[in-house]
Amino acid sequence: MGSLGDIWVTPCMHRFCEKCIKEVLNKSIQEAEAQKAKAFADQVVDKIGDNSIRFILEELFRETLVSGLSDHLASENDMKSRFKRKKREIENKYEQILLKLQKENLSTENYQLQREEHMNLFRQQIQLLEDDQRQVQILFIQAYKEHLKTHVSNFSAIGTLVKVTLLKNNQLYMGKDNQYLTKQLRLEDKLEELLPCIEELVQLQQDKVNKYGDIILFTCISPLENQSSQSVLQKLTADDPLIDDHLTVSKNCRAILEHKILPGTLIIVHGDILLESEVPKQCIIETFLNYPNREHIVDYFECTQCLRNGQSLRC
Repeated sequence: MGSLGDIWVTPCMHRFCEKCIKEVLNKSIQEAEAQKAKAFADQVVDKIGDNSIRFILEELFRETLVSGLSDHLASENDMKSRFKRKKREIENKYEQILLKLQKENLSTENYQLQREEHMNLFRQQIQLLEDDQRQVQILFIQAYKEHLKTHVSNFSAIGTLVKVTLLKNNQLYMGKDNQYLTKQLRLEDKLEELLPCIEELVQLQQDKVNKYGDIILFTCISPLENQSSQSVLQKLTADDPLIDDHLTVSKNCRAILEHKILPGTLIIVHGDILLESEVPKQCIIETFLNYPNREHIVDYFECTQCLRNGQSLRC
């Protein structure tokens, strides 16, 4: 008898392998959705009236609708699973904090005070997560509704593969082989999920991101447009109010749900991004003499502003 992995326990205390039960449930869901789609398709096709094309239309419509419903249901379940996982992580962290407090032999008053403080923070985090989930669900429904107004097809159910680059000092940062980095955006992802790509691009240039400022912008260039470095730079630097063929949004934008960006869209990240190479080096004289009580860790270098006997100070 084989051993169970990642066990799921039902309310009636039956135990199942997570992978196996998910597979069975997904097959059952697909069969149920297929039956619903067939019934709906039959109702629509019955109204067409042209028997010569009835069979072709029925099969095409049923195939498209079943695929769309099945993929959207899988995508919705996937989103719910990720939100549940995030909630469990918050709950586990809160429980670990409580256990730690219990082991610290605090006074009753101090224990209650810290427990209340962590509980309030826990509730805030859960509330923010639930609000975020509701917002994603609303956007998901709105986006699917708008999509169905024009055609019935698979609406990026899994996500969208986009290209990413950083615009800095009128230069586009490229990845290996002088190509843009690629990133899979899921439906609920905000564009801030692309920031690790920026750090990867900067590291390839032997540099590092020091700090992100308050204003980080994301400009989206359609895959139908010229995405060469020269063309993109011309587009971004052009001072022409008539040019309005690209979209610029903030890091909180869910670009797939809110703007239905296409696979292959080029996303240029720019704004207040400070690199390590841009941070001015500290003057060692000022550092040590003006702040004598501070712990100092600095590199040694030549300071051209501090002179000793008319010569630049070498440290």
